[in-house]
Formats: sequence, structure tokens, C-alpha cells
Amino acid sequence: MLLFAFGLAGLIVRSACAQEDPIVERMRKDITFLASDECEGRGVGTLGLDLAAQYIAVQFSRSGLKPGGVNGTYFQPFPFANNAQLDGESTMTLESPLGKKIELKQGIDFQILGASAAGKVDAPLVFVGYGTTTRTIAYDDYAGMDVKGKVVVALRRLPRWSDKEKPFDGPNKDELASLEVKQYRAQASKAAAILLVNDASEAKDDLMSFQTMSRGIVTVSIPYVQLKRSVLDVLLKDVTGKSLEDTEQAIDGDLKPRSAALEGWSIRMEVKVKRQETMVKNVIGYLEGSGPLANETIVVGAHYDHLGYGGIGSMAKDRKKDIHHGADDNGSGTTSVIELARRFGAMKNREGRRLVFMTFTAEERGLIGSRHYCRVEPLFPLKNTAAMFNLDMVGRLKDAPEGGKSKLLVLGIDSGKGFDELVKKHNPGFDVIKDGSVFGASDHFSFYQQKIPVLFIWTGIHPDYHRPSDTSDKINVAGMKRITDYSERIIDDLRTNPKRPEFVEIKTPFKKGGAFPKMGIQPDYMFGGKGVLLDAVTAGGPADHAGMKKGDVIIEIAGKAVPNVNGYMAVLQTQKPGVAIEVKILRDNKEMQLKVTPK
Repeated sequence: MLLFAFGLAGLIVRSACAQEDPIVERMRKDITFLASDECEGRGVGTLGLDLAAQYIAVQFSRSGLKPGGVNGTYFQPFPFANNAQLDGESTMTLESPLGKKIELKQGIDFQILGASAAGKVDAPLVFVGYGTTTRTIAYDDYAGMDVKGKVVVALRRLPRWSDKEKPFDGPNKDELASLEVKQYRAQASKAAAILLVNDASEAKDDLMSFQTMSRGIVTVSIPYVQLKRSVLDVLLKDVTGKSLEDTEQAIDGDLKPRSAALEGWSIRMEVKVKRQETMVKNVIGYLEGSGPLANETIVVGAHYDHLGYGGIGSMAKDRKKDIHHGADDNGSGTTSVIELARRFGAMKNREGRRLVFMTFTAEERGLIGSRHYCRVEPLFPLKNTAAMFNLDMVGRLKDAPEGGKSKLLVLGIDSGKGFDELVKKHNPGFDVIKDGSVFGASDHFSFYQQKIPVLFIWTGIHPDYHRPSDTSDKINVAGMKRITDYSERIIDDLRTNPKRPEFVEIKTPFKKGGAFPKMGIQPDYMFGGKGVLLDAVTAGGPADHAGMKKGDVIIEIAGKAVPNVNGYMAVLQTQKPGVAIEVKILRDNKEMQLKVTPK
């Protein structure tokens, strides 16, 4: 049935496109299948997502790519956890060096975090400071510590968290301080469990709710529990003679870890959690490099999942349960990666860096597939990964205006030295809208967080975004081929250039995640002027109620200038939902002042 479905789709497409460029024809065949009803919108948990993965693997194999997944396959499977729930009352007992037992109470002394695995643990305790490791300033809380099979206790956030004059590791702080990264680090060190303790910046020492990490996570295999500061204070005073506050101040002072085995102290705990788990998989194939650069890797990626039958993320109020076909998002990027695999796979006597082609799963749930690859299971060493090239929503290239050029968005240019020249050198005639930021809403961001230079190409948002109407008949396949041609030139340069791209830290990268107020607008990402041009206004949303219209340009919010989309996001993140703000717009080149109450 699988092969028949593929063949039938191909016959239908070929009969309709007999006079077409053969490359456009085969790309149309790919995207027509990926966005077909059979693939069910490629949603997590659907058979259609697996069908799409199988199709991609077949194309990789036919292109001559070697299996880059696990166990000699093209797949990197892992469990995706959702709808986590507490499953009764968990228990925790500390035992002192003298044999005294201290019973701790859930909700009072500790709380289970939503990313926790269930399980029983009886093991010694080890304090690992902030539970972080960073290469840039040679700081490692785990260095020299034997934590295998033990329970680690780690502080939340990072040293010098509130110190603006001397921050810890500068722009990396948000990534290093994330709850997930601390858990991944503990698991990578083979700890039996991790106990998280609020750092000094949390003056009230409140326990987080279970829901804090209960949705859209990559399942990990160790319990994750938050513990009150007062408990760790007792342990540290008993073993080191120093209070928790003194220990934090010492670390802040010289940025030297104060990790220590909590000799004699052990913990017995039973964590009761239940969750739904769905096996998902990234699809990976690669072409060996050769010559002096053969050990380095260029990743060419796109996410192949979409929203399935709608639900969370759907923009269609009246059709939220219909198939969301996801032709542009991101059947287009997936199709382009398949086409690039064909082209590079056909090259004879290929030299240069290894090329790894990846299509990621569960991107729509929070970059889950690329985060799993980068944080949990990098199948090709990240230290040898020279660059990542990402294609996401490249199917809606607009025809060039008379005498002009089609606009194309290229982001991440500031993340690698020489990327500006690289993008310009190979441009076949696009009006490239360059953006130095890395815009965190796609898979390249997972690689950027690992200090890997990234480039991200896309054609912008449109009215069919995250709606059932994002169908294959609306894809500009010839335009998608042009973008693939351009991508091929850039990737070939990255593959063969003797000089490895040098990573550059971007001071204000836009990161996906973190709640911020919303005005109910859709920006025109192709807009090259100052401000934010509105491509659409959500009916009934805050902007609509305030009188904003498509074509307006936001130039100021709450007295702060808005130079572009990233500036818009940065300003909005400083505002509060439900609190009215003054917004200055341009309409027909005339300034207007409106009052908007973001949600």
C-alpha cells in the first residue's frame, strides 16, 4: 500500500505537469504527496507523520545518502511526552550520616516538575552548584564529580544572574539557565535524579507548579524535583560548614564551582507521574566528505511535521479539526531538502565537508526534534559541525514586480563571519531581505544555541499560515526551485571552503518561548522599511478593536521606537497583558495614535 500510494501520487502529478521542467515536476510530486490527505497534516501521533517520514527516507536512499539515524536506519526515534499528570502523592525521605530520617512533604518541601520521569530512587546526594557547563568561560559544575547513579542537587539559573555589569557567559545565559538544559546535563552525567533548588534571585522561594514543564517535552529518563532552599541549606551547613547563601556568594565572587559530595546524606524517593508518550522520529541521511575537511559537517535541515488535524497552533477558528495540510509549512522546506539531497548525491568525486540532511519532527510543538538532536543525541559531533542551513516555508515566493526582483528573507547572517558576503556572492537575482537575528521560531535556533553558525531562508507569513488552506496547489514550485538553486550554491560553498565559518554571538537573538502580550497582527516579514507593516489583522483581536488595518505600519509602542519585527517583539515583551498601551502607526503616510490592550 505504501509504494502504491507513492506511485499513484506520482502518476497524477506527471499527467498534469507533462510540459514542466523535470526538476519542477519532481518537486511538485514531493510536495503534493507531503501535503496530501494521506499524510494527515503530518501531525504528531498520526499515521500520516510516519508515512511522510518513510517517504523522505526512501528519497534519501534513492539519492545515494547513507543512513544517518540509529541502528543503520534513516531514523532517529525518541519518545515525545504530552499531557503529563501527577499520579498520586510522591514521597521523599532524607537520611543523615547518623541515620536520622527526615520526611519531606510534597507541595510543602518539594514539588514534582512536569518533565520528570516516574520512578523509585535510593541513592547518595551530590551538590553540583548551578548544574551547568559552559565552554566559553571554562566553568563546569560537574568537573571531577562522580555523580553516576547518584542524585544531584542543582541551583536554578546561573551565577551572577542579576549582575548586569558582570553577567555569567553573556548572551548564553538564557539557554544555560533553562530548566531543560539542567535536566539534560544531569542525565548525560548518568545521575539517578535531579533536585532543583531556587537560587537567591527567587526571594520567596516558591515552588513551581507541575504544569511548568508538563507539555511538549522530550521525555527524559530521570526524576526531576524542586526542593526548598531551607533543605539544601541544612545539608550544606552539615557537610561544608557553609550556608547556601555563603556558597552562592562565593561562586559569584570568583566564578569557581563549589560542587561537593554531601557525604553521608542519601535520599529515598518515589515519584509518581503518568503521561502520554508518542514515538516520533527525525529522518537523517548523509554524504561522506573527503579530503582535509572530511571530518567536519554541514547540516541541511527542515522540519517535516505540521499540525495534523489542527488543535493547538491552528489559526482557523471555524476549521480547527480539519486537516491542516502544511504545504508551505513545511512541506516546502522538506521538499527542498529532498531535492538538495538528490543534487549533492549525484555529484561525482565529491570533496569537502560531510553533508548531513535532516528533516526534524515536532517542530510545531517547540523545536522538539532539533532540540533532541542537539541536546540529547547528536549523532554527528556538534564540535565538528561547521554550519547549519535551514529551510522553513519557502513555497510562497512572490512574482517580481515589473522591473524588480522577488523578495527573499535570509536570517542568521550575523551568526557567522563572512555570511553576508557568502549570501551576496551566490545571489542569482533575489531582492534579499537580510536579517542578522536568528529568529527563534525554527530549527536552526537549536543549533545556534550550540554555538554553530546558522542561515535560515524563508518567504514569509501568508493568510493560509497554520490553516487547512495551506495546500500544495498554492505553492510556487518554480519559485521553490529557484530558492533551492540558490541554497545549493551557498551549501556548496560551505562544503568546500577551506576556512570553517567562525561563530559570532548575536547580542539580541529573538528566542521562541517565553510568554509575551499579543496584539493580534500578522507582520509582513518582507517589508524593507522602518517599522512593522501589517499584512493582516486578526478579527476581534486587540489591534482590530483599536482600529488597526492591513497596510498600517507600527512605528512606536509605549513611547519606544519599533524599527522592525524583532524590535516589535522586544518592546512587546516589556509590556503586560491587559494593560492598555499607546501605539503609533503610519497610515497613508500619516501618523496616528491608537490605544491597544494586548492579550
